[in-house]
Amino acid sequence: MKKISVIIYLFAVLLICLCGCRTTEREYNDDVVYQLQNKDDVLIIREWRFLLGSGAEIYYVHKDSESLFLGQTPGADDGYFPFKEGMYEIKENGDSIEISWCFNPSDRDRSAWHTKTFELPG
Repeated sequence: MKKISVIIYLFAVLLICLCGCRTTEREYNDDVVYQLQNKDDVLIIREWRFLLGSGAEIYYVHKDSESLFLGQTPGADDGYFPFKEGMYEIKENGDSIEISWCFNPSDRDRSAWHTKTFELPG
């Protein structure tokens, strides 16, 4: 009888924990919009969090056309948002862009910076 009570108690605690979660989907910050050198083109960075993780989706938009998904960046385990905090750089290299972002705002030697290159549509 005691085992059944413990099992029911553990099940109830688990159920409360699962039902108490805020969401089962990614939560997105406001989009970061970056104007490319070609004034008709922009990048849209959609930074998100889920539980304690984060990441960003990178989109390309030419004029008023549909956005084109270029790829994504991995995030940090602590939910830090480098794009929201302005801790990123974008370099244009012809038909590609190089995006660098930082997971540690106090990093002066750039050891916590990551870089990823995305090809722009032709």
